[in-house]
Amino acid sequence: MEPIDYFVPGEPGEEEAIASHLRRPIPAGVTQAYVAAYTGPGDLVLVPYCQGPAVVREAVAAQRRVLALNFDPLLALVAGAEVAPLPARELDAAVARLGDSRKQGVPLHRYLTGLYATTCPACLRPATADYFIWDRDQSAPVVKYLRCRACAWEGQTAVDAEDLARLSETPARGMHYHYVLDRVAPHPEGDALRPRIEMWLELYSPRNLYALAELSLKIDSLFPEGPEQRALQVLLLDCLDRCSALAPLPGGAARRRGLTRPNHYLERNVWHAFEEAASRWRSLAGRPVAGLAGSLGEFQKAGERGVGFVGQGLVRDLPRLLPPRSVRLILTCPPPLDPVAWSLSYLWGAWLLGAEAVEPLRPLLRQRVPDLAWYARVMAGSLRTLGGLLRDDGRLVLVLTGQRPALVEALLLAANNARLGLTSLLRCGADYRLELTPTFPMAISVSPEPPEAQIRQAATEAAAETIRARGEPATWETVHAAIYRRLAETGLLARAAEAEGEGPASTLDLVAWAVEAALNAPPFEQVGKRWWLAAPADVARPLSDAVEEVAHQVLHDALALTEADFARAVYAHFPGCLTPDAELVAACLESYGCQPTPGYWQLRAEDLPQARQAGRQTVIEHLLALGRRLGYRAAPWEPFDVAWFKGEQARAAFVVRWRAAVGEALALSDRLRGATPYLVVPGGRAALVSYKLTHNPLWQQAVEEGGWGFIKYRHVRQLVAQPEVDEYALRAIVGLDPIVERETAQLPLF
Repeated sequence: MEPIDYFVPGEPGEEEAIASHLRRPIPAGVTQAYVAAYTGPGDLVLVPYCQGPAVVREAVAAQRRVLALNFDPLLALVAGAEVAPLPARELDAAVARLGDSRKQGVPLHRYLTGLYATTCPACLRPATADYFIWDRDQSAPVVKYLRCRACAWEGQTAVDAEDLARLSETPARGMHYHYVLDRVAPHPEGDALRPRIEMWLELYSPRNLYALAELSLKIDSLFPEGPEQRALQVLLLDCLDRCSALAPLPGGAARRRGLTRPNHYLERNVWHAFEEAASRWRSLAGRPVAGLAGSLGEFQKAGERGVGFVGQGLVRDLPRLLPPRSVRLILTCPPPLDPVAWSLSYLWGAWLLGAEAVEPLRPLLRQRVPDLAWYARVMAGSLRTLGGLLRDDGRLVLVLTGQRPALVEALLLAANNARLGLTSLLRCGADYRLELTPTFPMAISVSPEPPEAQIRQAATEAAAETIRARGEPATWETVHAAIYRRLAETGLLARAAEAEGEGPASTLDLVAWAVEAALNAPPFEQVGKRWWLAAPADVARPLSDAVEEVAHQVLHDALALTEADFARAVYAHFPGCLTPDAELVAACLESYGCQPTPGYWQLRAEDLPQARQAGRQTVIEHLLALGRRLGYRAAPWEPFDVAWFKGEQARAAFVVRWRAAVGEALALSDRLRGATPYLVVPGGRAALVSYKLTHNPLWQQAVEEGGWGFIKYRHVRQLVAQPEVDEYALRAIVGLDPIVERETAQLPLF
């Protein structure tokens, strides 16, 4: 069975609505590729460390059984609620009942929104703030945002004295604070974790902590158990996330570092956030997975007749549930090495489910900073257990989303220690795909050389082969993935681990040192922040040009396809170390595609080969005509399409292409003999040309040294239509962002 040695991208725009700080789930669209390749109808797909619903939905849709577990009770709660969401009508009824419950004689929803009461700056009538922005140094809000129902005024404005007075009515450490603290850390005497929990609670303003505590109390009293309770707990979890100081400011990016308040942070209206969570959650109500077992016991009883189970469970308990060597596919997104996520998971899990439920997470909280060696040891045990469940032809696929290369190193070491073989390691941006099998590679040799020397040699060979195959300078992440794939495939990681008796930390350090030494020596040189060969030979065509050609062909051959289908088709042409960056694939789609129907792409009519060839020939004729009008002798000049001559000396040379053929054009630089060179492309290629130049320092240098200019087709057409032209008019149309396109330009000809 051949491995899937090309990158399987996820569906764009799939954002997890709940607890985004905690989860990096398998993206939608990934599961179906591996399920189709490695399993048949009725087979079981095992999903340890399940962090999202897409993997379950896609496996069940393919008529596979699925067992999806997570040791974290909070993540298990969310995943289970997502695959079997409460029907919209029942959810609306539960939210209405909660909101209509009484608090100090008024409905809870009115009471909680009243905590954020303010005055409209336009009509001076009462209004409700959607959020406040706090200044950490002042320990107070400084800006508020509201939408006035009376006069329809909407926007941000400064906080006034009335706002500050109303805020002071909520004590910082009243009964609500101690209710939450005792729920999360019920044993104050001798509990070393309690001071940290007190610090974590400072992520909430006193007003938000009070509102969240009230919601928690009401949910527990009105819905002590059952599906309504679980659904409302998930909505409250969303509020715990989005109403904390970790939530990004409007228009800002999410923070994943640390558990301290930033200089400016958000205080959202808790009831508004709760209603928004319910609105997002309703979209899941129409996508339930039918037939899932309600417990592991039910799942076992159902056997091959069952659909599956999603819930809490430990990897070490799986051998009691499943026979050895019985699973064809294990698909997982390993838990991240993220102490922040673990701390939040404990805090929010204890708040919602009680401290006893999250007691198994307490050992994780000892990790104040990421410890790769510890992670490698723990994951080696888990991978060893999972490997024992795999059939001889089975696959264990690790899907890593938004991770650092160091985590890949730790997982590869863990796989080696678990005696699992690596058949594929693919990288695209910060996403990785690793395929493991029960067949572990034999040692490559019994060489007397020390492991450091063998690793350095293998790293040199892998990096050089990768750079030659890509035909352009490669990033650190690209060569890193190629090197560690080679080390794992050949068993050198295992040899390094055996040679280092002190444990994973020294093994990781040993390998990292040898890899760094290899890349900082011949035959490599750094150009910008990328690696290249000091004396390149037998180098392939630049990868970016090859990707562009394939992207055009994919669009040409399809009537219409989604962005995800397009990406999958392109990646399938570039296996292993040739995996292109997602930004390049997206740039090619934008350059050649259009959306006649939202969500579906096809090739632009003007980019059909016949149309482009005709357009290119027209531009060549226009350049010949322009040259003559400017007083030059204009003629074809091999290997250029057009040249303008003064006497026998070429003054300007034009390469006219309908693709973003940067590499092809720059290869002609040594043929210029003093002429100023230009690459002429359609306007739709400008962004793609810019991307290629930005990501290839060799090309940037060649453009600067050769004095290359860039001209768009439409500017040539506009210029040739003018009654008068001069050299200044030509200069005005040169560039990917030429003067002629700037609104402030004052040009006599346009």
